[in-house]
Amino acid sequence: MISMVRDILRFSGGYAGRIRAAYPIAFLKSICMNAPLMIAIRLLPDLISGTATLRTVWTASAVLLGCFLLQSLLQYWADRLQSGAGFEIFSEKRIEFGRHLRRLPMGFFSAGNLGRISTILSQDMVYIEEQSMMTIAGIISDIFAQVILTGFLFYFDMRIGAAALVTEAVAVIAARFMIRKALENSIHNQNSIQHLTDAVLEYTEGFGVIRSFNMTGRSAKDLAESFTRMRDTSLAFESSYVPYERALQIIYGLGTTAILSVSICLAQLGELSPERFLGLVLFLFSLFTPLRHLYQQTVRMTIMKNSLDRIEEIFAEKEIDDAGTDVFPPAADHEIEFRNVSFAYENEPVLKNISFAADRGRMIALVGKSGSGKTTVANLLARFWDIADGEILIRSKNIKSVPIAALMEKISMVFQNVYLFEDTIYNNIAMGNPDATRVQVIEAAKKARCYDFITALPYGFDTLIGEGGATLSGGEAQRISIARCILKDAPIIVLDEATASIDADNEAYIQQALTELCREKTTIVIAHRLQTVRNADRLLVLDRGELIESGTHEELIAADGVYSRMVKAGAESPGWNAR
Repeated sequence: MISMVRDILRFSGGYAGRIRAAYPIAFLKSICMNAPLMIAIRLLPDLISGTATLRTVWTASAVLLGCFLLQSLLQYWADRLQSGAGFEIFSEKRIEFGRHLRRLPMGFFSAGNLGRISTILSQDMVYIEEQSMMTIAGIISDIFAQVILTGFLFYFDMRIGAAALVTEAVAVIAARFMIRKALENSIHNQNSIQHLTDAVLEYTEGFGVIRSFNMTGRSAKDLAESFTRMRDTSLAFESSYVPYERALQIIYGLGTTAILSVSICLAQLGELSPERFLGLVLFLFSLFTPLRHLYQQTVRMTIMKNSLDRIEEIFAEKEIDDAGTDVFPPAADHEIEFRNVSFAYENEPVLKNISFAADRGRMIALVGKSGSGKTTVANLLARFWDIADGEILIRSKNIKSVPIAALMEKISMVFQNVYLFEDTIYNNIAMGNPDATRVQVIEAAKKARCYDFITALPYGFDTLIGEGGATLSGGEAQRISIARCILKDAPIIVLDEATASIDADNEAYIQQALTELCREKTTIVIAHRLQTVRNADRLLVLDRGELIESGTHEELIAADGVYSRMVKAGAESPGWNAR
């Protein structure tokens, strides 16, 4: 228990001192809570023998009243120090968590961790936030109360105190096994919550496909099985520590019996007066109450412990180094340069010794089969991942030597799968440059060929769109994303299959928008369609992570190599289109 408290205090950072400051208050509060019983036992002999005076009774009454008032005051101080601390801690931790996620490589998010992140934010952090301070306060109070009660028994009689201490030691040893078992099972319980979250996310995200193939029943059955597994795991978790809890109850009972037996023996030997024996019997029934309450919080503490471990596992994920302080010069021999770049996803090579350069205002097209490494080149340029070997330079500066924020100011990316936020169209475009005026936003929309359909909407630029752009067609959403990039006005443009899934009517508009976007910009194009890449200043043909051909369209056709065969065949595998 104490180690779990230490873990939470360590996680609390600067708030740990404030939480520890409540410990002396908890100690004094425990004295006040147990004072009535101890005073009653102390007065009992005088009351039975009739020797208690009115002054003694009034004094005891005043002390009891003072204890009640002081206990209320101490509780108020403890609440001021601890109660709101959990919410303040996690208010900062959520912001810190978001900053950390922002600095992680993109590979982390593509490795099936979305359910893990969702569970941490919606389950783990909320649980610790709401439970931790109350639980810590209860644990500290219970420990102090048990120490005070045991100390009073030693004051009462050393032998009776020793019997109580032995009982507590046995209970603590047994509880260690219970805590260990609860920790093991709470890990399975928390994992089942994460798996359920993954299943729900997968079902909701793929519901359109599921319905189109008339598989709603089968997929719903899979989801129902996830709920069933969650139920079974939770029940197993709850039942796993029941035998240990029963064992603790038996230990408390045996300890109480042992203390009572010792007291009876002492009373028969005349070493314990009847009045003191009667007081001890009254005291005995509440002796182990703090210890019992302490270990009743085992489940709560083990869940918090595992939740905390899961949070810290994410915080332990290595961030992309952002310690660069260099600045990009206004110009250099090459706008972009890859020098002997190699990269692997989890030890699986994806790029091997890639080298090329792009001058300012030129277009570089990446061509190759699916999985050849084209998108990886674009992702590495934006430092979504860091390379293992080689260098990537922009204007002669290694991109690792400049801040990531400065790097992203130089790059605009248009993806095949567009994501728009649940906000107004205006705000979605203005993301490209938050300082832009409304006139500049409207001008960007005109260049992106989306002004006409925006003004035809009920509220124009102030029309709210659904999350991910759900209320717009794919072509409309793509044009808004291009308007956003036009407004950003970055010198480097990356187009990753920007027209791959657009219908013919929208494609004409998007091609016009892309022409505006790429005007006088250095552009890297990833595309399957020949029409998109044939006018590039240079084509790079990738195969299995290697750069196997480089040149203009005419040069590569004349070379009669891989690119030439792709063009003659009329189709890459899959998706090459000579239109």
